[in-house]
Amino acid sequence: MPFTDRPVRWRRLVPVLVFVVVAAVRSAHWASLEASPLSDWNLWMETDEWGFVDWSAHLASGNWLDIPAWRSYFYWQTPYGPPEAWERWYQKNAYFAGPLYPYGLALIRVGGLPLLPSVRLLQLLLACVAAATLAAAAQAVAGRSLREGSGGSGGVAESAGSFPGPALAGLVAGLLHGLYGPLVFHDGFAYRDGPVAHVSALLLAGGLLGRVGTGEREGEAPGGGAGAFCLGLLGGLAMLLKQTTAPLALAAVYCLSKRAPVGAKRRVVLFGALGLALPLAALAGRNVFAGVPPLTFDTRQAISVAWANGRGADGTTTPPQALKGILEEAGGSTSRTAWLVLRGYADSPWELPRLLAKKAATFFLSYEVPDNSNWYFFRDRLPVLRLLPVFPCLVGFGVLGLLVAVRYGQFPPGGSALALAAFAVPLAACVFAVTTSRYRASVAPPLALGCGLFVVWLARTWRAGDRGAAVALCSTGVLAGVLSAAVPSPIPAPRHRWSDTIVAATLTEAREGPAAAAREIDRYRSSGRDDPRYERGLKALSAWKAGDRTSARVAPAGVAPPEARYRESMPDPDERGAGEPAAKDRSR
Repeated sequence: MPFTDRPVRWRRLVPVLVFVVVAAVRSAHWASLEASPLSDWNLWMETDEWGFVDWSAHLASGNWLDIPAWRSYFYWQTPYGPPEAWERWYQKNAYFAGPLYPYGLALIRVGGLPLLPSVRLLQLLLACVAAATLAAAAQAVAGRSLREGSGGSGGVAESAGSFPGPALAGLVAGLLHGLYGPLVFHDGFAYRDGPVAHVSALLLAGGLLGRVGTGEREGEAPGGGAGAFCLGLLGGLAMLLKQTTAPLALAAVYCLSKRAPVGAKRRVVLFGALGLALPLAALAGRNVFAGVPPLTFDTRQAISVAWANGRGADGTTTPPQALKGILEEAGGSTSRTAWLVLRGYADSPWELPRLLAKKAATFFLSYEVPDNSNWYFFRDRLPVLRLLPVFPCLVGFGVLGLLVAVRYGQFPPGGSALALAAFAVPLAACVFAVTTSRYRASVAPPLALGCGLFVVWLARTWRAGDRGAAVALCSTGVLAGVLSAAVPSPIPAPRHRWSDTIVAATLTEAREGPAAAAREIDRYRSSGRDDPRYERGLKALSAWKAGDRTSARVAPAGVAPPEARYRESMPDPDERGAGEPAAKDRSR
């Protein structure tokens, strides 16, 4: 008996099923994280996670306008100058980064809730909602192709009552987004990159799924204003979370307006723009009060441009030697910084394009570039992560699915531009900044959607008898995934860092005792030889075992802060290489 799709039942059941499965798997990972000393990673005082937690305390103390603005000052910054020098390179009283996330943490603090457990729970729920919503959007796109006869082999329509396409697309898209391993991993930390990916999924799904009034029913006014306003509001909040989401937010409202009837298009655009404007108006009001240009989202653009693209940058999280000179001369101006970066390549004009090409290539390969946290380090210690899909599982079929959907007109009007924006935004962030794992995580929504649409297209093409085309395109997707996993990264790709070990050993010592901490160090000695700083790491770890904890920059409960810890025996500073804290392996 053929399996049939019952549209109403599956339209309701698939998102619920996706929500439940994603919640169950992520809860299992959360439990394993909480049982591990790694759950205290936020205590490492050289990460963006520590910075967001500290910034939220700064806000919750009563300084809700963030004047004077919070600033980080990590150990890696010290060779470039003292805090007052860095302040010259920032725009005075501009937010340090997109302000929405630290304000959210501050509200949790004011509510008296435990900060890290609350953050992890909220991010888990956001992931479940995003996955379920993306599943509904995938169903809508696949169902549209069935109704209109597009997207199949030769454009041959099949009955929605005889083929489980929409449900299959929804399940694949929703589960791949919700269970994408690196995204599950990043949601365990109190930084914004996991929420950025989930909000991006909601914007993508909202543009494809949002209802617009037709005005065809009696008493119904043409419109869609409420949906457009909500989608615009979500886009405005996303921009306060991370301003690079602006193209995606605009594309979502554009897609909704394209789907509106002629008489409602202006209304949709107007209400969408109003929703976008409200969060930005709050930002502008605060900035004007603080003496900052109204639409300044954060003050790190200049530093990011110089960090990632200055002469000598290699595509990793290591800053180039030219960083200090560029920042000093630019004086906080982003445009001036960009000009100085370009001028630095005057005698070698092809070097910058090669750097950007290396970062673009890394974006499509499996290597998860570590910065504040290391996917490989956590995956080796938390069993649930080892079972989850990784980038090569999504990239081949995801890209092909998006291309097939565009080629056969599966997307609604404006949907192709929206899907392109959802893919292009994280790609641009990685190419013009650094291709770190957490920056790339936001590509999961469009790739998951593409995988869902590809599976449906493949099944329909096979059923229609065009099996040669089905085999060829399926083989292409498999080959793309294999190449992503097998091709070496054009940037250095070590999976071990001594900084991870020294932080984990300190956290493990506080929770499980010195014997367990020593096992972490022994594990690095045997498996960490791919670390380009391996010899330095061995010296630092030897100093750590001798009683020096200053290189860890971690202060677990009941342990003195690093600068006050006892040093039992200290090798000569020129020999041990341990006076340089683990922060040198982190990025901003």
